[in-house]
Amino acid sequence: MRLSTIGYLGSSFALSVEGTALKPKPNTCHKLVSLFGNKVSLPSSNEYALIAPENWSETAQLTPTCLVEPTSAQEVAQILAVLVKDGTQFAVRGGGHMPVPRAANIDKGVLISLDEMNTMQLAQNNRIAQLGPGLRWHEVYEWISAFGLGVSGGRYAPVGVPGYLLGGGINFFGSRFGWSSNMVSNYEIVLANSTIVNANAQTNSDLFWALKGGSSNYGIVTRFDIKTFPLGQVYGGLTIFPPQNLDDLVNAAASFSVPGGGSDDVDASYNPSWQINVATGGLTLLSWCLHVGSDPSPAAFANFTRIPTLSTTNQVWANIANATAASNTDAFGGRTQRQLFWSSGLQPDRESVFLANKTFFEEIAKTPQLKTVRGLTLTATPQMLSKAWLNAARASGGDPMDLEPGNGIIVFLIGSSWEDAADDAIVNEFSKRCAAAIEKKSKAKGLDYPFIYINDAGPSQKPFELYGKGKSIKKMKTIRDRYDPQQVFQKLLPGGFKLG
Repeated sequence: MRLSTIGYLGSSFALSVEGTALKPKPNTCHKLVSLFGNKVSLPSSNEYALIAPENWSETAQLTPTCLVEPTSAQEVAQILAVLVKDGTQFAVRGGGHMPVPRAANIDKGVLISLDEMNTMQLAQNNRIAQLGPGLRWHEVYEWISAFGLGVSGGRYAPVGVPGYLLGGGINFFGSRFGWSSNMVSNYEIVLANSTIVNANAQTNSDLFWALKGGSSNYGIVTRFDIKTFPLGQVYGGLTIFPPQNLDDLVNAAASFSVPGGGSDDVDASYNPSWQINVATGGLTLLSWCLHVGSDPSPAAFANFTRIPTLSTTNQVWANIANATAASNTDAFGGRTQRQLFWSSGLQPDRESVFLANKTFFEEIAKTPQLKTVRGLTLTATPQMLSKAWLNAARASGGDPMDLEPGNGIIVFLIGSSWEDAADDAIVNEFSKRCAAAIEKKSKAKGLDYPFIYINDAGPSQKPFELYGKGKSIKKMKTIRDRYDPQQVFQKLLPGGFKLG
């Protein structure tokens, strides 16, 4: 086990977090400046103005007291030691794509930005890619494609590596490998007491398991070692369909979700969405897909390719970097809108897709005040995870989600994008109510699947309570108490989803 201990341990560590009032000391940022110089940015600096608002959603663009950009695990450990000693609250940001307001930013605290920790290297005869937590997936794909390799990473190029992997990770290759986190072979992580350890199947194996979906509850991961696999040509891209073909797209999605409908092709990933501009009623229908290999017309996508298109980038690409480049745009990674996710779990059944789609539009119709929300678009996305996916997850050694394979699961995402903070409550309430209606109606028909995908969860949802049908959380808390007995990552890191 690699172990490095930084100062500020012992009794002072315990005293700093035991009290109920965890008020930051005003000189914490000055201490960090004295230790790290220009790696620390204060609100008066140009660097702060550039770096602080890098979160994808405006709802998460907050005003930290200062921000610090470490370049190594050792610096992360030193920073954490200062914060713990001073009792200063903080946030940690990788890609900053989670729209939950304080998940990757903070007001009146220290923001640790991992942007400068962006190293990439191959190890173990190219079987392992070692990735820094400051990377976005487009950087990883551009680098690794040059070696004729792939990794099980994000479907959208601007998404960051760390939060995505710590939330499990829905990916293009799940029917072969499971969640993206199931392909992680080792985590280098800074614990609450500023020790740097490795967590893998042999060392700290309980922590290794917990990190495969445990989010930010255990420490700050400073390197992800993820398994590679040979990957050359792929077919796929972004398609826009005519708005009058909504029923065709919903039908195709419903067919794809069931065994034999396409989602059980281990080389296939299809992500359809329908989006409504609430003020005008205008629809945008789109899909994002990938199929491994050079087949220009995969049978798994037949129900979708029968639908007329307005535009498409679908073709056979030389590598995954080229195939996913279309998502490295403001449409997927722009930082000028307020964003919100809300998630539900459904059984993989045609009726599940129809029920969720009908409920989505019914709830919009029941909420006329949504028309007053400037720039509001609402999106429904059924994400199909096959039986093979969930079997692969278990075969890899398992994870806290611990989903029963059955015939798979549909992760149904409700996405919102709007302009003004004054409308936050309206949009949040609609999303919460819509997800609740889908859950209620699906339960009544035996079509619910009790699971909330944490990377698509709404701010008040409780994903951990549903992991393993409620059986995982006790084990997760036990592991948390072993590695963070003072609950630093519950108290001093207040944002994100907590174990409680």
